[in-house]
Amino acid sequence: MHMSAALLLPFARRISDDQLVSPEEVPRGQACNCICPGCSHPVIAKHGTEKVWHFAHAKASDCANAYEKSVHELAKQLLREQKVILVPKLQVTLSARDAFGRSLLEQETVFESRRARLDSCVCGKPLDGVTPDILGNSSGRDVLIEITVFHRLMLDKRDRLVETGKSSFEIDLSLFKSVQATRELLEQELFENPNNRRWIFHPRAAEVAEQLQKTLQDKVDQSKTDFAAYQEQLAIKRDGEARIKAKQATQFAWQPMNDGTTLGLPDELEWRASFPPEERWGHARAAFCSRLCLSRNQVDEVMSEYSKRSHLALITPQELAARWAVALRAPVPEIYRYFQEAGYTV
Repeated sequence: MHMSAALLLPFARRISDDQLVSPEEVPRGQACNCICPGCSHPVIAKHGTEKVWHFAHAKASDCANAYEKSVHELAKQLLREQKVILVPKLQVTLSARDAFGRSLLEQETVFESRRARLDSCVCGKPLDGVTPDILGNSSGRDVLIEITVFHRLMLDKRDRLVETGKSSFEIDLSLFKSVQATRELLEQELFENPNNRRWIFHPRAAEVAEQLQKTLQDKVDQSKTDFAAYQEQLAIKRDGEARIKAKQATQFAWQPMNDGTTLGLPDELEWRASFPPEERWGHARAAFCSRLCLSRNQVDEVMSEYSKRSHLALITPQELAARWAVALRAPVPEIYRYFQEAGYTV
């Protein structure tokens, strides 16, 4: 990745002691006696008034890694010098979905972010097939640290860090992809910001995850039992409703008329070609309401569903009678009687 034109080279390597330094730590111009951390070519220290103090190549250069390399190398140098690390918070989170489709979450915080002093701290030392940026040791326990700036940690290196079985974490300095790096800002990100780091591996995480997984699985298993019981109750309820509707349909189909007569289901029944006049269907509707002790508003609300000839063309008299019988809790024969007395059917 090429350095943005807005980002100036913040640190250079001083030849006299091979240390990364800021422009403020060396004389102005070529007297700084420094080289570029990326290409090792001479640089000059610029102490201007319009821009932040920085370094620049003494001769035109196409060095693409100078900025990132300088931030990365000074970060390692500061950790090695101070022998203090801010370890990330260790929190284990597992999730799953239960039998009802609901999200389940189990989470445990093993410890909060904290500062730790290192007994030793070295850079670039190979360990079990991998070379971490920092290999530190505190109270006999190794900790491996990776520092990223422009590029993410490669998956193969992450896997090799995990395979060591030792605690390892990453410090993400990608802030400096868009913010000009200074020594002060870099020290803040390294030693004071707990939110720019994450664990790659920690032995305790696996133990806690195993416990959380068991708790989570118990909840999933219980949800399966609850869901099966719910399905069974639902099936019983649906079966009961179906039985009631079947019983009502039989009852409505053959129930005697209020006047003592019995009317069976007609084999054939068809709509008339035109609606009857109001004086006929109005009288028939009043009689229908009176026989069944129904209010006119109650009957009108149900019967207004099919109010046009085009509507009636979509349903047979038998089908409509069955719907009205259930809605009004009235015998189907009474519905047929109304159709005939009102002049709707032939």
